[in-house]
Amino acid sequence: MARNTERDEREATRRKEQLMKAGFKLFSENGIENVSLQKVADAADVGVATMYKYYQTKVKLVVAISGKIWGDLRKSVRSDWGFSNMAIDYRPQNGPDFFENFTAYEYIELYLDMIIRLYREKPEMLRFSNNYKNFIYHEGIEEEPLGEHLDVLEPLRAMYHKLYEQAKVDHSIRTDLSEQELFTTVAIAMLAVAERYAQGIVWANDHKTDHTQELKYLKEMLLMWCKGKTE
Repeated sequence: MARNTERDEREATRRKEQLMKAGFKLFSENGIENVSLQKVADAADVGVATMYKYYQTKVKLVVAISGKIWGDLRKSVRSDWGFSNMAIDYRPQNGPDFFENFTAYEYIELYLDMIIRLYREKPEMLRFSNNYKNFIYHEGIEEEPLGEHLDVLEPLRAMYHKLYEQAKVDHSIRTDLSEQELFTTVAIAMLAVAERYAQGIVWANDHKTDHTQELKYLKEMLLMWCKGKTE
């Protein structure tokens, strides 16, 4: 009997998503180093042989999860995330090309608001992101195995480049710093602080459970810094 290729592909996709979902939850809650692939297989209710069929190493599974969650987030920003507290009016009905009308300043504001919303609504994603970076660093993973994750982030870098070039004309943000220095500083600073708040890693005598206001303060400081002195 001939194999049903389409059915096999659907089953493979379902199994992969099942394993990624289980891995994401365990890695977010417990850290990546503390979770074995056997535990992920058990949580996904599949045999360990099925796990190794699709993800032969923990690195492969972790990179696949990271690529999926950030890829899904980028799609959702275009489709169903609203940012009513922003100066600009972002609505899904404006269409997939709406970002084309952004100034560099507005795009940075969108990014900062997105991180705040992640902290409030999807803190497990920020916890995974922090655990992911720690794992990759401690494991000494080279760039090549991270391709699936890096490819997902490529459109973000491309948009940053376009808007930085645009800012040289509209002066919506400073251009006295290099493109890499400006955008990397903003992206890393906001994400790193949000990740630490999501992990509960702040300082010993801080017993707050909600640091949304602190993130809003950081957002305003970064926006002011981005305006800076234009060329």
